[in-house]
Amino acid sequence: MNRKGEFLTENYENKNKKITPDLTPEKKKLNIENTNSLLGLNLNEKQIKELLEKMGHNYNKGIVETPAWRTDILHEVDLIEDIAIAYGYENFIPEIPKIATTGEIDKKEIIKGKIGEILSGLNILEVSNYHLTTKREQFRNMMIPEEKIIEVENSKTDYNILRKDLTHYMMKILSENVDSEYPQKIFEVGKVFTPEETDNLALAIAPANFTEVRQILEYLFRMLNVNVKITEPEKVPNYFIDGRTAEIKLENKSIGFLGEIHPKILRNWKIKMPVALFEINLEEIFKKLE
Repeated sequence: MNRKGEFLTENYENKNKKITPDLTPEKKKLNIENTNSLLGLNLNEKQIKELLEKMGHNYNKGIVETPAWRTDILHEVDLIEDIAIAYGYENFIPEIPKIATTGEIDKKEIIKGKIGEILSGLNILEVSNYHLTTKREQFRNMMIPEEKIIEVENSKTDYNILRKDLTHYMMKILSENVDSEYPQKIFEVGKVFTPEETDNLALAIAPANFTEVRQILEYLFRMLNVNVKITEPEKVPNYFIDGRTAEIKLENKSIGFLGEIHPKILRNWKIKMPVALFEINLEEIFKKLE
């Protein structure tokens, strides 16, 4: 150790001596234009130099020397923050941004929030699942053909495609809770990719039948003040029981299906209870309520 309290170390391979710790000031560039732009000020170089020196820095022609003990200075913006502190936050004059609009909650989010409140009021538990899923859970377990998928390149897991519906995730949750208390009532409002990105609502109950789920669906739309028709489907999705399925229409546009899940699908998921379920696309409902 020398008189300054520094340690001398020797590299035996290169026979070079090194003083530690290294207290050499670190140099960083500072742009005056960036500084004034971020702070909303009009400081000149002399003023910036004075403010930086108040904070323990040295400044010369756009170069700032920072003391070695200032390990918190990682970027130019950290130097600009020191200038703001030295200038005094109380000296900044607040201004209302000159913009033509005001912030508000997206109307779609308000509608989704209302749907959540209605269903939660019926003691139905809201769930939230990943946007990514697997081909086995999306297609094979549901016995539907694999088509129009959006796949993640170089995925490190089996979860490598974007989900096309919420129904298979409802089944997945029920399959993971076969030892939990019944009845189990769950719903989700979330994104699906078909490949267009849309918001869907799915609800599943176990054990349940067609009539019970239909009553919940009708109650939901009555509370939303939206008239939908429940009709006989032209084509039944593979995972529903034929004759125990209905199509949901809004102004003659199909927005989803409700019905009882086929026993083959229940076996694929190892679910022992009958499951009734519906899934609808919310985009037409958003247009109706906005």
